[in-house]
Amino acid sequence: MALDCKTNISITDDNHRSVEFIVSFSEMEKLFEKSISEFRKQVSMKGFRPGQIPKQLFVSRFGDEVYRETVDRVVNNDLKNEFEKIIETWKTDEKLEIAAPAEFGELKAERGQDLIYKLSIAFNKPITVQGYKELGIKVSASVVSEEEVNDVLEGLRRRFAKEVLVSRPSKFGDIIKGSYLKQIIGGEEKPLPSNPNFEIEISDDINLKELKDAIIGLNAGEKKEFTIHYPEEHPGSELKGKTVDYTISVSGVYELELPNQDEEFYSRVGAESEADLKTRIMDDILKSKQQRNRQIALKEAFDRLLAKNPFPVLEEQIKYTAQKHLQRHQQQEEETTISEEQLNAMRPDISRAIQEERILYAIIEQESLKPTQAQVDARVQEIADSAKMDFATVKDTMRRSGQINKIRETLKLEIAQNLLIGESLPEKENI
Repeated sequence: MALDCKTNISITDDNHRSVEFIVSFSEMEKLFEKSISEFRKQVSMKGFRPGQIPKQLFVSRFGDEVYRETVDRVVNNDLKNEFEKIIETWKTDEKLEIAAPAEFGELKAERGQDLIYKLSIAFNKPITVQGYKELGIKVSASVVSEEEVNDVLEGLRRRFAKEVLVSRPSKFGDIIKGSYLKQIIGGEEKPLPSNPNFEIEISDDINLKELKDAIIGLNAGEKKEFTIHYPEEHPGSELKGKTVDYTISVSGVYELELPNQDEEFYSRVGAESEADLKTRIMDDILKSKQQRNRQIALKEAFDRLLAKNPFPVLEEQIKYTAQKHLQRHQQQEEETTISEEQLNAMRPDISRAIQEERILYAIIEQESLKPTQAQVDARVQEIADSAKMDFATVKDTMRRSGQINKIRETLKLEIAQNLLIGESLPEKENI
């Protein structure tokens, strides 16, 4: 039976609407009576057989609880369904897009009175993007030097190197091992971490000169005191802008013995020969550079489009997107509460990502963009090759799990991006 209720719709502004539901006292009484009848059949009481408790006694004992259950059903089932129908109408008729989940307002549900429930929701109105075909932006060409290939090759050799204990002072390229004995942060001694041991390779990857200088020239068994002044932009929030005095003890100095570039080494890194390995390294570097140059070009394209097509980003959408991002990052299933400090730190990037996505989907709509079946199959083939699996098996699995649809959505966005940076669009398929 459909719920008999009144609906009042309010349009706050272009992006916000609210719906107030009013369920009359008489309608709530009918639903309450129905709930009483259902629950009486399930409840037992001393002196009465199941289902035989006098109604007046049952209501006096359990009436408030049953009424709360009735309200819960009305709000979370009937009114929720009605609200979703209204939203679907707005989405279909006015092409509105939900910016964030509905916010539940005040609920008035006293027994003997009308039930009043109000919900508010934020929408994005459709945008029309102008000037995206005349940007004249191209992706810069990517070139890989022999020096870059050799640097990566050297890094691979270091990864497979043996650590050889040496009896001499540490130097650039060595690994020193030891433990922290004391740390004084901002003049106050702090407890050491639960595992105070360390292992540091003396390389250009150390971006703190004071640390690099302190650990060069050390011998096994030596203690060392040194000070580091951490910059304000240091990633560790506890150390930003702080002066820290350390005392360490060195347990050993190790030299890296690099493997020979022979068949055994090439086999360990999954290559057939030196030429094969260098070709793979060059391809990887080239792909990385191409991707980086593509992102640079896209950023310029979006900068220009946002200047030509300004539109606001709703605070509700920023907060909701930030919460979901934080939830995924923390690998939590339940909704994450985000602090004001976290939100402010994430706001610029989140806001920009929302703007870029809305521009892309607007262009997809304006151009009726969609990937060809050949493009979808090519992406599935990449996945199958990466997993060393049969194409047909992977495609069938992805089709049944719904992953194929996600690939289509990803390709749509890529096609729209290609349009912004002057890359070719797919040919239309005959239907």
